Amino acid sequence: MAVHSSKSVTLTDVAEAAGVSRWLAGRVLNGGKSSARSSEETRQRIIHVAKQLHYHPNHAARMLTGKRSHSFGLLVLSSGDPLRSFLVEYLDARSMEVGCHTLIGNTMGPPDVGPNQFDQYVDIFAQRGVDGVFCTVHHWCEGDRERLLERHPNTVFYENPGLPGAAYVEVDREEAVRLAVRHLSERGCQKIGLAVMTLSRQTHIARRRGYEIEMALRGLPFDECSIFNGEKHGLVIAKYNTSSNKWDFPIEVMDQVINSLVRDQGCDAIVAHDDFWAAAMIKRMRARGISVPHDVAVVGYLNHYLADWSDPALTTVHLRHNVAAEMMVQMLERMVTEGPLPEDERVVKIKPKLIVRESA
Repeated sequence: MAVHSSKSVTLTDVAEAAGVSRWLAGRVLNGGKSSARSSEETRQRIIHVAKQLHYHPNHAARMLTGKRSHSFGLLVLSSGDPLRSFLVEYLDARSMEVGCHTLIGNTMGPPDVGPNQFDQYVDIFAQRGVDGVFCTVHHWCEGDRERLLERHPNTVFYENPGLPGAAYVEVDREEAVRLAVRHLSERGCQKIGLAVMTLSRQTHIARRRGYEIEMALRGLPFDECSIFNGEKHGLVIAKYNTSSNKWDFPIEVMDQVINSLVRDQGCDAIVAHDDFWAAAMIKRMRARGISVPHDVAVVGYLNHYLADWSDPALTTVHLRHNVAAEMMVQMLERMVTEGPLPEDERVVKIKPKLIVRESA
């Protein structure tokens, strides 16, 4: 049997080495119905030769013949991203339930590869012939989403990508904050503050809108000073430090939240930007002799698993990533099998749920 040194072994190479026609080799290796015409001995010889030559099917060719790859591309900032890890897990599980597997592309790469691999994975997914793509990369992160849609019309985003006609699923952020304020009001809190990372993004503006609507509905006093906008402090998120093997968080910003909302405004409750902000606030309040929830109630946003393990356990808004994943898979499957979704079915809002624990 001839040994091929080329990096790309073709179907013709396999056929010649196995002593069969290219048509028969293709039928056997691509699972065509006519493969049953060949004897079992011939089929096994073709498969054996293909493995020896390290042959990989041409996925692009399969697409041209109308065959599905039964695979989905899954773009993530990082598969370890604590804000989206549950969503990624559920997307993979729901895809398996419909007979597909996911190819995960981490768009935040190591320095020697490059910080942004979004565009690279868009091309890799095309080469692999995926049936469609899930994009869960945060909207503030790099990546040519317009090009993604051009190369992969069957794409479902998590959160609005800002592209006309795009299909996406998102949590109802306005309702999320309203749930938190409603619960705090019913618990007897009189001065409720809102702490967010920024107010320049639409997703966070929706939180403010929900806050103002529910506060007014409850007849509770609020003004601009009751809202802490962390924008001037940069991206206030937890980052993993590979040199120290620890999660770094700008804890000093939480002291400023406490100064602004509790010390200066007298807030007896705070709706935090996310569970990490909430946990950090509770830690700093304890250090300053402020009791949670006796002095100040705190509500998070995400329902990360740390919410059960913080002290006190964190009351938080559950974004229901399991439901979001189920809807995203359903939408993508429909796009693959039926074509573009009707305009009125391209956007799905997930209703959040409040999980009450000890912090509020």
